[in-house]
Amino acid sequence: MSNNELASLGALAVACLFAAAILFRSWLRRRTLPPLIAAIVVVMVGAGAIVLALLGVPYRQVVGPAFIVAILAILASSRMERRSR
Repeated sequence: MSNNELASLGALAVACLFAAAILFRSWLRRRTLPPLIAAIVVVMVGAGAIVLALLGVPYRQVVGPAFIVAILAILASSRMERRSR
């Protein structure tokens, strides 16, 4: 694995953890379920993508879709939380 691939996986890990921390903070403030579920999804997607890349799947096929799925989970959480108010 090249340094570029490792940097990309590191960026994915940091982005997923940062997004999960923001969602967890939102859950602590509001105590609604969507941010907590989205935080768990974001962490699981990031971890799954990193494991797949380390097992040999080309990182470009893993990192891009993982970012997209994580963003969709955050957007869905936001949308559900707005409806529940």
